[in-house]
Amino acid sequence: MADELSKVESRVVELEVRYTHQERALAELSDVVYRQQQRLDLLERRLEAIEKRLADVGEPAPPRDPKDEVPPHY
Repeated sequence: MADELSKVESRVVELEVRYTHQERALAELSDVVYRQQQRLDLLERRLEAIEKRLADVGEPAPPRDPKDEVPPHY
């Protein structure tokens, strides 16, 4: 009976150790996901700002006709 109790106790200890490691790994992964989301939010804001600046600039002027160019000696 003491042998069975020892086996159960060692099994419980092993499960507790595994649980502790998994809990730590889960916390680390959660931190990584949080930091990634922060970075994504920042990049989305920067992209929106760039898109707004590009829209403010407007479309480029159409290419000029070479016939309308004044020669440099005039």
